Amino acid sequence: MNTNWLREFVVLADTCSYAEAAARLFMGQSSLSKHIKALEEELGLGLFERTSRRVRLSPACSSKT
Repeated sequence: MNTNWLREFVVLADTCSYAEAAARLFMGQSSLSKHIKALEEELGLGLFERTSRRVRLSPACSSKT
């Protein structure tokens, strides 16, 4: 697993915006999107629910223990 992808996940989860997260990470939105998609595929679950305007953590990431 690429540890940079985990850092990118945390920033995206914090901002709930690909544009803002990419700016904070000094990378392009398309690269960030590809990394998050690769992380989701590696883990075998969706980490975010996406709309045309924003993203939010999926229920898989916000389960109560």
